[in-house]
Amino acid sequence: MEMALLYEREIPNPDDFYVRDPAAAVVTWQGRDALRLSGEGPSLVIVPDVLLPHGKIEVDIGAEGTAFPGIAFRICDTQNYELAYPQPHTSGKWDALQYDPVFHGSNTWQLYHGEGAQKTAHVPIGTWFRLRLEFQNQQATFQVGDQPPLRIGALAHGIRTGRAGLWTYKPAFFSNLRIWDDQPVFSSRSFPAMPEKPFPGTVPEWFLEGFGVVSCEPGGILNLNRYLPVSVDTVRLVRRMEMLENGSLTFHVGFSDELSLQLDDQVIFTGLNIWKDTPDWSDRGYVSMDHAVSHTLSRGSHTVIATLKAKELFGFGMALRIEGGPYRLRPAQLYG
Repeated sequence: MEMALLYEREIPNPDDFYVRDPAAAVVTWQGRDALRLSGEGPSLVIVPDVLLPHGKIEVDIGAEGTAFPGIAFRICDTQNYELAYPQPHTSGKWDALQYDPVFHGSNTWQLYHGEGAQKTAHVPIGTWFRLRLEFQNQQATFQVGDQPPLRIGALAHGIRTGRAGLWTYKPAFFSNLRIWDDQPVFSSRSFPAMPEKPFPGTVPEWFLEGFGVVSCEPGGILNLNRYLPVSVDTVRLVRRMEMLENGSLTFHVGFSDELSLQLDDQVIFTGLNIWKDTPDWSDRGYVSMDHAVSHTLSRGSHTVIATLKAKELFGFGMALRIEGGPYRLRPAQLYG
C-alpha cells in the first residue's frame, strides 16, 4: 500500500501545533535549527489536522541530559493518549525505551512495565538520533535508529484513531518531523502475546466507593487512572467473599503508591511503593506482586477493603491474588 506523507517539516514550527509548553521556541542546537520544548509540565504539542487510525511517525531528537522526549499518538484529547519515549539517561538499561499511556492526565508507566512496555537500547546524549514509531490496530513498534524495536502488543487505550504529536518531560530538541498515513505490515513481526489470564485467584474487579464497579487490565492490574481524574488521590476498593469452611488465605499484593489492606475490621498490610532516585528496578515503584500476608478466617462472610493513595503521577493502581481457602468471591456489583 502506498504511503501518504501527511506532514513534513525540517523545523517543527510551533504555529503548526496546539502547544502546551510555557517556553517552546525555535533554536539552533548541534548545527541545525530545531524546536526546543522546555519539558516543564510536561510539554505536549499536537498536529491538529492529522487524524491517524494507523501510520508512521519519524522525528530527530536530541537531549543534553535527563529527558523523556517522545511521540504521542492516537491522541483523544490533551489528557488521554498513547505515548512512547526513549530515556537517554537510562541508555542501555531495561527502560531505555518506555511505553507510557496517559490516562486523565497521568502517566502510568508504573503499571505498564516489562515485556511489551520496555526495552533496552542505546540512546545518545548530546547528539541527534532518529526516532520511529509505527502503529496499526492494537500493535505498535518503536525504535531508535536501526536498533531492535520495542514491540507493543496491546495498546492500552483501545481507541482506533486520533491525532499525533510530540511530548517531553525535561528539555529536548526536535527536528525533521514526518508523518505518514501508512498501514504497516506487522504480520511478519513477532509481538508479545496479549496478556494471558492472570493467575487463578487474582481479583478481576472491585467496587470503587463513590463510583461503582471497576475492572482490572487483562494482566490483573487495576488501572485507576483509567477511571479517575488526577484530582482524586484516595480511594476505597471493596470485595466481599465467603469462606466455605474455616481455613487460611494468603493475599499477594502489588500496588502504587500507598496501600492499607483491611480484612473485616483488621488492617493486615500497609506499604508505600513510590519512585526513588536509585538505579535499582525495585525502586521504580512498579506494581508487582512482591508482598504477601497470610491470615486465618472462619467460615462465613468477610470483606476485603483496600485504601489506596496516590503520591505521584506515574500510575495509580493495584493487583491482588488470593490463595487458599476454600472461598468464593461475591459479585462486585452487589456492594454499596
